[in-house]
Amino acid sequence: MRWLPRSISLRLTVAFSGIALFVFAAAGILLHHALSREFAQAGHAELRGKIDLVQHHIEEARPTRDMATLLHRLDDMLIGRKELRVWVQSSDGTVDYGGLPATVIERLGAPGHLRILGADGVTMDAIDATLSDTAPLPPFKVRVAIDSRPRDKLLLTYRNIVVVVCLVGVLLTIGLSAVATWYDLAPIKRLSVEATKIRPNALSLRLSNKDVDEELQGLVSTFNTVLDRLEGAYRQMEAFNADVAHELRTPLATLISGTQLVLSNDAPPAELRETLASNLEDLEQLRDLVNDMLFLARADQGDRAQGLEHADLAAEADKMIEYYEPVLAEAQVDAVREGSGSALCNPALIRRALANLLSNAIKHTSPGQRIVVRLESTRGRVRVSVFNPGVPIAPQVAARMFDRFYRADEVRARVGESHGLGLAIVRAIASMHGGSVFVEPQSGGNSVGLELSNIAWY
Repeated sequence: MRWLPRSISLRLTVAFSGIALFVFAAAGILLHHALSREFAQAGHAELRGKIDLVQHHIEEARPTRDMATLLHRLDDMLIGRKELRVWVQSSDGTVDYGGLPATVIERLGAPGHLRILGADGVTMDAIDATLSDTAPLPPFKVRVAIDSRPRDKLLLTYRNIVVVVCLVGVLLTIGLSAVATWYDLAPIKRLSVEATKIRPNALSLRLSNKDVDEELQGLVSTFNTVLDRLEGAYRQMEAFNADVAHELRTPLATLISGTQLVLSNDAPPAELRETLASNLEDLEQLRDLVNDMLFLARADQGDRAQGLEHADLAAEADKMIEYYEPVLAEAQVDAVREGSGSALCNPALIRRALANLLSNAIKHTSPGQRIVVRLESTRGRVRVSVFNPGVPIAPQVAARMFDRFYRADEVRARVGESHGLGLAIVRAIASMHGGSVFVEPQSGGNSVGLELSNIAWY
């Protein structure tokens, strides 16, 4: 909400203050209402007691019919009680005691309970009662009233005290809430200071988990996890940039030096054509490298494989083995397929992954040996692997085989023109299909491949 302050400390202080105001106000109103009700009930009980007393005096006056004695006793009843008033009225409407009758202002809920205004302008609570069993005296209507001003004054004083207490309580709540929120939010400020120290030249720094409240543990842990990913991505980007620069420097230097050499001499057309052909070969390699880099960049951005269809992986594997027959013949290596399976995939991308796996296997297989393309379907997944005979891959090499531009030292001399992106592209293709890659050193060789789902995965 835009109208709320943009400070957590200020919002908490305002919230606590609002809660305190509501609680104090509600408590004050309830207490005032309860006290007022108790006063009213006590006043009505006293008035009912006075009605009973008047009835008692009338009972005593019945045998003698002495009205003078009755009125005298009523006067004695009111001695020292100036807030009390009594009216006695005969059945014919004659006021026998109490003077001028009062004006009824309001009739309260209980029968006979009302609020009256005396001739002197005083507001009083009153009770009316009819005494019919008064023979031989005539029936009487009795009204007993009590001045409500002392009670109203006391309630007003109490209300003022409650208001002052509420205000003081709210002010104290504001002050204490400000101190409490400042203290409780101090760890967040400390974490903010720590976060400002994390820079490109200090990516290894992490937020401290020491003495952090439970509510912040998840935030700190998640933030540190994100920093781990960012650091890994940053390091990967640095390494990638360095590798790209290294890969581009050599062919570019060759192109530049060769072109400068030709331009510095009056070379015959045949030599110029030979130089252009060599340059074209190098440029095509650079184009392939750039295309591979763009493909990997799109995969890193989360691109998913398009044009999915249920493909027969056995048929695709046979096509790639047939396509590589000339290369296999030149390397004096044989290749066969074992097993079958299908998957929801982009067939062109799968063929590209198989081509890279076969190319990698051919480079690491000695003449006279056999490469095996295996297809295995298990539990809704299909594994596509290429096994090549040879020395089992060392664990440290297997852990990095799918990294970009990675080439083990013992392989570099045999790779020749390889840029080290083939297996990285295989991993990207697997990721675009929601799959994964694997390296499994085995007795007498190595199995490298990818695993896909053979059901719809998105």
